[in-house]
Amino acid sequence: MKHKICKDFLWGSATAAYQCEGAWNEGGKGNNQWDVFVHSKANETGITGDISCDFYHRYKEDLRILKEGGQNTFRMSLSWSRILPDASGKVNEAGIKFYRDVFDECRKLGIEPFVTLFHYDIPEYLVQIGGFENRNMVFEFEKYAKICFEAFHDQVKLWMTINEPAYYTYCGYLAANYPPFVADFQRYVNASYHVILASALAVNAFHETGYEGQIGIVQDSCYAQTPFNDPENLAALRKADLFYNRWILDTSILGVFPHDLKDVLLEKNIDLSVVKEGDLDIFRQGKIDILGQNVYTRKNVQVNKDGITLFNVNRKGKESNIKEGTSIGGWFETIVDPTVERNTWGREIYPKCMYDTLIGLKNDYGDIPVYITENGHGSYETPDENGYVEDEERIRILGMFLDYMVQAIDEGANVKGYYLWSTMDLYSWINGYEKRYGLVRVDYEDNLKRIPKKSYYWYRDYIKKIMNES
Repeated sequence: MKHKICKDFLWGSATAAYQCEGAWNEGGKGNNQWDVFVHSKANETGITGDISCDFYHRYKEDLRILKEGGQNTFRMSLSWSRILPDASGKVNEAGIKFYRDVFDECRKLGIEPFVTLFHYDIPEYLVQIGGFENRNMVFEFEKYAKICFEAFHDQVKLWMTINEPAYYTYCGYLAANYPPFVADFQRYVNASYHVILASALAVNAFHETGYEGQIGIVQDSCYAQTPFNDPENLAALRKADLFYNRWILDTSILGVFPHDLKDVLLEKNIDLSVVKEGDLDIFRQGKIDILGQNVYTRKNVQVNKDGITLFNVNRKGKESNIKEGTSIGGWFETIVDPTVERNTWGREIYPKCMYDTLIGLKNDYGDIPVYITENGHGSYETPDENGYVEDEERIRILGMFLDYMVQAIDEGANVKGYYLWSTMDLYSWINGYEKRYGLVRVDYEDNLKRIPKKSYYWYRDYIKKIMNES
C-alpha cells in the first residue's frame, strides 16, 4: 500500500544541550542547575556532563554522520546559561556565535535545525531566585526567548519553547530525582503553572516578531488509558489525563484551562493564588502553531483506593526491581501489567501508545501539526572488539513504534516529522553514561570516538523504504 507521509517529512534525531555539549565552563558560559548539582556532594556518583560527547567541539563530525545516515533534520536545545551567563543580562556573544556556527553547518549539509529553548538547564543565578517557583522566572524566560528569536531567526524556522514541562516538574518537585530534589505537591503546582505560563508568553513574543517559522511546546506523556469502564475508574482516568496531559495540551493548543482542573486541585487543598488576573489572556494569545510529542510509554491507570501517594523512578537500572509508576492518593495509580515487557529501568515497552496518542490528538485537537520530538530505547550495550554495537533490541522496539506512527499517519494523523532519541550516546541525567540511547556509539575510553551502531544503518534504510512507499 502507499503510505500518506508527505514528501517533505522530517526524519532526524535529537539531543539536548547539557546532555551533549560538554564545554561546561568554556566560551563564556555560566553555570546552570546541573553544573552546580554534579559538582556538589549531593552527586554521589561523581558523574558529570562536563565533557559528555563534546558536541561543542565536534558538532561538524556529528552533523556529517547524521546526514550520512539519511537524516534531514536535527533537534537540539540551546543552553540558556551559554547565552545569558549571569544576572547582568548581558548577552554572551561567544555563545551566540557557537550556535550560529552550528546552524550554518546544518544549512550547509541540508539539515533542518529544530530548536528547543529550554531543556532542564536553568541558569544558576535564576535557581537562586527559586527557579520556576518564582513568577519572575516567567518574564526572565520571555526575555531569553526574545534574544534567541532575534539572534537566530534567519537560521531557525522550527522552535519549541520548553521540553517536557510535565516531566520536568514531576522529576524536580514530586519524584525528587532531578534538581531541586523536592517532594512537595504545592511547589510542584506553582512551578508547573509558571512553566506553562512562560511558554505562552514566549509563543506570543515569537508571533509578535513576525519572523518566518512556527513555534510549539514539547509534551512528554502519551495518552492515559484504563482497561475498566466503570464510573469510578473513568473518573480516575480523567484525573490522570489532567495530571499528565491536559494542563499542557488544553492551555497550549486551545488557550484555555481544562474545565475541571481547578476542582481536582482543590481536592488536594492546593492554593491557587499563583493564578493572577490577566493570565487567561496570556494563554489565549499564546496558542502554539505546532506540537512536539515525545513518545516512550503509555499511562495505564486505575482508581487509587488506598490513599497512598508514591512516585517510583528506577535510578539503578538492572540493579533494581523497581517498576516505574505513579500513585496519587484519591486520584489514580498506574497499573503493573505482567503481560507487558519492561525495559531494564522498569518502564513498560508498549509501542502501540504511539498510535493511541496520535489518534487521540487528532480526535481531540483536530489538525494541529505534530512532530514526534523524541522516541527511543535506552539499554546497556556491549560492543564487539571493533567498538560496533549490534543493538537488535533497539531495532525491534523502534520498528514497532515507527510502524504504529505510519499507521496513524495513514489514518489521518497530521505528523510532520520524527526525531529518534538520541543522535549519539550522551549524558543521561541521573543514569550517567551506562544508559545508552544513541544511534552512534561514543567510546568514552577512546577519545570519544564515534562508531555508528547497527540501528544507525537500520534507521537509514527504514527512512528510505517508507519514503519509497509514500
